[in-house]
Amino acid sequence: MVSFIGLMCALGLGPALAEGPEKTDLEFDLEGYYRTRGYAFQHLFAKPVDGPGELGRPGGSASYMQQRLRLSPVISFEKRAKFSMMVDVLDDVVWGDNASNASTSIFAGEPSVTGIDGQETATFQIKRAWMEFDIPVGKLRIGRQPSDWGLGLLANDGNGFDDLFGENHGGSTNDRVLFATRPLAIAQKMAGKSDSGFPLFFAVAVDRLVTDPLREYYGYKCDLDPAGLGDGDWVGGYNQGVDAEYDPRCDLRNGQTKGLGQDGETDQEHDFVEDRDATSRRSDWWADEQDDVFEMVYALIYKGEDIKLLGRTSDLTLGVYTVHRSQAETDSDIWILDAYGHLLFNGLLLEGEVVNISGQTNAIKLPSGEGKHTLYKAVDAWGYVVRAGLEQPGYSAIFETGYASGDDNVTDDRFTGRALHPDFNVGLLLYEEVLSRVTEAAYPGDASSLASNGGVYNSRYIYPHLKFRPTETIEIIAAYLVAWPDKVDGSVIQCGEGDDDGVCSSFEANDATLGWEVDLGIRHTFHEHINVALEAAWARTSDRVPLEAAGLNPSGKFFSLQARAAFQF
Repeated sequence: MVSFIGLMCALGLGPALAEGPEKTDLEFDLEGYYRTRGYAFQHLFAKPVDGPGELGRPGGSASYMQQRLRLSPVISFEKRAKFSMMVDVLDDVVWGDNASNASTSIFAGEPSVTGIDGQETATFQIKRAWMEFDIPVGKLRIGRQPSDWGLGLLANDGNGFDDLFGENHGGSTNDRVLFATRPLAIAQKMAGKSDSGFPLFFAVAVDRLVTDPLREYYGYKCDLDPAGLGDGDWVGGYNQGVDAEYDPRCDLRNGQTKGLGQDGETDQEHDFVEDRDATSRRSDWWADEQDDVFEMVYALIYKGEDIKLLGRTSDLTLGVYTVHRSQAETDSDIWILDAYGHLLFNGLLLEGEVVNISGQTNAIKLPSGEGKHTLYKAVDAWGYVVRAGLEQPGYSAIFETGYASGDDNVTDDRFTGRALHPDFNVGLLLYEEVLSRVTEAAYPGDASSLASNGGVYNSRYIYPHLKFRPTETIEIIAAYLVAWPDKVDGSVIQCGEGDDDGVCSSFEANDATLGWEVDLGIRHTFHEHINVALEAAWARTSDRVPLEAAGLNPSGKFFSLQARAAFQF
């Protein structure tokens, strides 16, 4: 797959700049992989109490196998145009019959297509399809396409096996029209000068993210049972002139029945949003642009490969990626600024990415304070990752540090917490398994978008790692992870002495860190296409993490052994 940066770096300025012999027929190419991965966890879960109907997990341990076949066909016409697809078959499907296809499980022979979430998935999924072609001043890419930038903290295509440990499971995909060009080359051509080849690229894209999300957005709440009687017979709500909480928008007669006017009594009930299904759509649902999410993307990048820097051959990349996202219905106006840099100089590596998300929104489905009929939140979330060290053919020694800002109160009118992209993997246990499950338990239902999904969450971390390559086909990896909380919220991050008593109701935590983790792995390539990996992780979480709320081992001691076998083509 071609990344956002890769597209610009492969950029020509129309047919006149195409290289190589002319061809007049179509060419077909197929890329992809089939991979299986095994997961074994020791003492991950809390040991259940024995009782009637309790199946239990001996010692809280568990294991499973997962697979995916990814096909990425490409049809090209000369070097001027191509069509690309990404098809996933058995996408992260768990091995075995997990849907009771057989009436008697002991005689099961037909495997199901069950995901790790326990839900059945489609066997065959076309996830991406797009075309790209030359125009006289650059390139156009149109369709459902991957989005990738920098280290992948914000936009991560989720392709391949590019992580230190673990797997990519999702990836960023957008319905997008993208135009990319080399502005200096155009200026030089207009001035009648020859192309200097200066590697400066500019891209602009427009995305259509959401159209009618099958949820009716109100932004306020109506309650027919404010006393909480819940007996099914009593119907009534706040009354005008009696209850200060009376909201005329909750009065169906208010503007709804011509000539009757309002009756002064609440007579409809709904939350801030209300789930619907496709049968609720009107025939002209596609014409309603109030609930559409639009996104404009602007990127400017310098990518110098094999350039001379202080007399040394070096690689230098500097770029900025800006996103403006809006939705009229929720009065959302969000700006994202993401800067990326990479320098490889005489075996010394320095790279980093920093992202800031700011603006305003009413789309986060959590009230901004008790008694308020608004979801308004001012947004200011940050994240960064910096790496520095040695990168040599036979080994590398890298020190990495990163940050994802937290939110100490998700129900106030400020939103400051956002996890880094789940496919930017840091370790195998602390973020990927433990904090993922804890945040999932803390934010169920409409609040599930606040869960980490395995990404770096509400913390600062250090992650030094070593790679040793004794041969061209073997790589040995070791890493050490330590994380500290950013903002204590009393829910996902427990409170300790000295923390804000305006947020915390109890102060039971003693440790300063969230925990630590040690990762070890070995990779080997057989016959150029067979990729195998064996990875192990030991983790210890502190009393800052409420493990029991997520059904995890309360001792905080975890171990995992994982293995991958993949055929890449």
